[in-house]
Amino acid sequence: MSVEVSNISKYFGKFIALDSISFNISNNGCYGILGPNGAGKTTLFKIMSTLIKPSSGTVKINGYDIFESREKALKDTAFLVGTPEPYDYLTVKEFIEFAAKLRGKDVNVNELKDELDLPDLRARCGILSKGQKRRVYLAALLAQDPKIMILDEPTDGLDPIEIYVIKNIIKKIKKDKIIILSSHILSEVQELCDYIMVVKKRLLWKGDKNSLMNMFTNKTLRVEFLYPVDIVEVKSLINTLAYQIRQIEDSNRTFVIEYSGDDNDRKKILEKLVNLGIKNFGDNTSSLEESYIRLLDKFSKVYSYE
Repeated sequence: MSVEVSNISKYFGKFIALDSISFNISNNGCYGILGPNGAGKTTLFKIMSTLIKPSSGTVKINGYDIFESREKALKDTAFLVGTPEPYDYLTVKEFIEFAAKLRGKDVNVNELKDELDLPDLRARCGILSKGQKRRVYLAALLAQDPKIMILDEPTDGLDPIEIYVIKNIIKKIKKDKIIILSSHILSEVQELCDYIMVVKKRLLWKGDKNSLMNMFTNKTLRVEFLYPVDIVEVKSLINTLAYQIRQIEDSNRTFVIEYSGDDNDRKKILEKLVNLGIKNFGDNTSSLEESYIRLLDKFSKVYSYE
């Protein structure tokens, strides 16, 4: 199984939605695509699902161009892009079985009902809530047993219990499938995804999740003091060595210090602060959210489309 995106660009008149994005995926796992609103994530997903054509570039799935050999390319691929819903006039059971038959698959609907906590299988889809419809649609995708799943905001509109169910399903199936998803909930991406791509019209960064989370670690130092310390005093001692100093969780005992990452500078910082009573110190491990925000800030002036 493979997904190959090559130099995809999309223009709407003079507006640039995507600018020469390329990436290759050939290993099973969950791949998260992150980016701010307007970054082009949904446009990319619509192109990959053949809903719209790119202005330039190609997408190949399993070696087949998705527009030139659509049937072969999408044979083992399922999509959740936008807000698709099951057919109102079908029952839950009928819709899931219909989706499975489209791909020539047999499905145990009762098993899916238990996994996804689906509503009554006899209920017409038209009377379901938004969250129930989303779960039924996801059940229909799973019934097709795809090898590749492309999911745009898969938990959008779901309540916390429904989100929990969907996340557990993704964790279970990602070992045997390629899953590409987008989400604005970074804690969700951190929990589910093995690899990350950061998009802002261009592809800014790609790699495994831990590499992104550790990208800034060797340049930040977390220091906890025995007693409350005034941040002004900390700054006055190391202002020539540090780029930024911030308190953590409104604490006046714990600070994160951003510096060059050089071992000599690290030593000098600690020597300056030791008389304030250091309790412990170490590299500050960033959350995915912190690293993502800092990465976007790093590239904000490099790629400007204003």
